[in-house]
Formats: sequence, structure tokens, C-alpha cells
Amino acid sequence: MLFTTHSIVGAAVGIATKNPALGFVTSFLMHHVMDAIPHFDQGSFRTLKSEVLYLGGKERLAPFDFLKLDWIILFADFAIGGIVFILLLFKLPVELWTPLVAGVFGCLLPDIIDSSPLWSLKLRAKFKAAFYYHEFHIVFHWTTAKNQAVLGLSTQIVFITISLWYLLS
Repeated sequence: MLFTTHSIVGAAVGIATKNPALGFVTSFLMHHVMDAIPHFDQGSFRTLKSEVLYLGGKERLAPFDFLKLDWIILFADFAIGGIVFILLLFKLPVELWTPLVAGVFGCLLPDIIDSSPLWSLKLRAKFKAAFYYHEFHIVFHWTTAKNQAVLGLSTQIVFITISLWYLLS
């Protein structure tokens, strides 16, 4: 899923728990639940067939090369997520900032560790724990192929809508 979706859902989970530790752990777990639902992300441009390992599928990807489009999507996604985060900080009382930040960080951490084009491959090569975490993480991942972008974006719109409704009510 996109950074924005994970961060908004993580914020909602953190606020719902009102407890930074519980919000972090619950958001970390929620990340994997969200990834198990068909979704669009940068991998959609390389996914040739949309299947998930937990349903017996094999991920079939085109050769990986981080392209200009990937950087555009990445920075636009970070910008949107960052703007929403800052707006939430202005809207919410200060006592909810810690669970908000913990929830956001917990929901983003799996992708920070395992999906960064800058360090994830190096982490997996150097640390067995990172390699095993990657193997665990991809079991839950259901990236839609490019031709299923509408489905993949729709699921994220649902997550964002429900989370923002909760956060703003």
C-alpha cells in the first residue's frame, strides 16, 4: 500500500488506542492485514500477475529498476502523507500526539525496513533477521497488477475514508 494509506490508518489506530505502545504494536500488525488486501503501490508497475503467497500464488515481477516514475510517486506519496499528518497534529489535542506518532510509525515500519530502494536489499544481504522478515512480509503482500489499478486504489480509498472519518469525528 501507499505510504499515505499506511500513515493515515496508523494514525487512526494510534488515536483509537490512546496508548503509544499498544498503538505502535497494533499498527504494526495492521500493516500486514492491509497488505493482504489487493492494493496498488509502486510494485504495481512491475507486477505481471496479481497473486499472494498465502493463497498459493507466486509473485511474478518484471525486472526491478527504480525509475523516474517511482521517485515521483514516492515523493508525492510522502508529501500527501506528511501534509495529512501535520493537519492532524493541528486538529488533535497535544495529549494525543504521542499515540498518533506511535501509530503512524508502527504502520510504516514494515515498509521502512523491507521496502526502501535505498537500504532494504543491503539489510537483507547483511542481516538474516531482515531476510527472514522479508520472507514473512511478502506472504501477506497482494499488490495488484497495473491493469487492476482501479481495484488497488479503491481498497486504499476505503481505508483512508474510514480512518479520516474516525479521526475527524
